[in-house]
Amino acid sequence: MSQDNVTIVRRMWEAFLSGDVPTALSFYSPDIEWDGSNLPDGPVGTGHDVIIEHVARCSESWDVWTVEVERVIEAGTDRVILLMREKGKSASGVVMDEVHAELYTLRDSMIVRRQGFSDPTEAFAAAGVSE
Repeated sequence: MSQDNVTIVRRMWEAFLSGDVPTALSFYSPDIEWDGSNLPDGPVGTGHDVIIEHVARCSESWDVWTVEVERVIEAGTDRVILLMREKGKSASGVVMDEVHAELYTLRDSMIVRRQGFSDPTEAFAAAGVSE
């Protein structure tokens, strides 16, 4: 089942990156537990609205913002770690080029929990797996 979970996370990200938000959201449980506390004022809550709030906040912070999936890794029977490269440039000239991580928990082929990590090492530690 864990390889199926990797596929689910990949498909969700493919939909998100192509701009198909309804399809991306369809991979999340309606009562998803969302933890974006790795970001200043990052939203923590439940439901699809918190996902939309999180993405809106990120995109509003940058004049230019891109995300590339680097790796999707099985992290046990119900968890998946995603490593992404985020690049951005703000109106004031601040430039970002960093690798971040997200830890997903899946149940019954749905994403039921997501936690963001600014340091990918912390995602591996939280999942109890080695890099």
